[in-house]
Amino acid sequence: MGKIPVTVNIPAISQNHDFLIPATMAVRDVVQLMVNILVSEYGVSNVLSNISLLDESDGKALRTDCSFQQLGVTAGAKLILI
Repeated sequence: MGKIPVTVNIPAISQNHDFLIPATMAVRDVVQLMVNILVSEYGVSNVLSNISLLDESDGKALRTDCSFQQLGVTAGAKLILI
């Protein structure tokens, strides 16, 4: 498995974005990359404390130390970045 296409709801900017994420990358590293993109595109704060990535289907936070592959995240998943 290489990369997984996901849709991420970002309530802070009231938008959804599509991302292609590496299946074996840790959630914390992907969150950092997403925040970097949001900072460069929208000028939002890059403070990383208390930022979580949730599975929209059940509202549970994804474990930051696991990869998306380990968590069973599949193509088309809908996530929330809060």
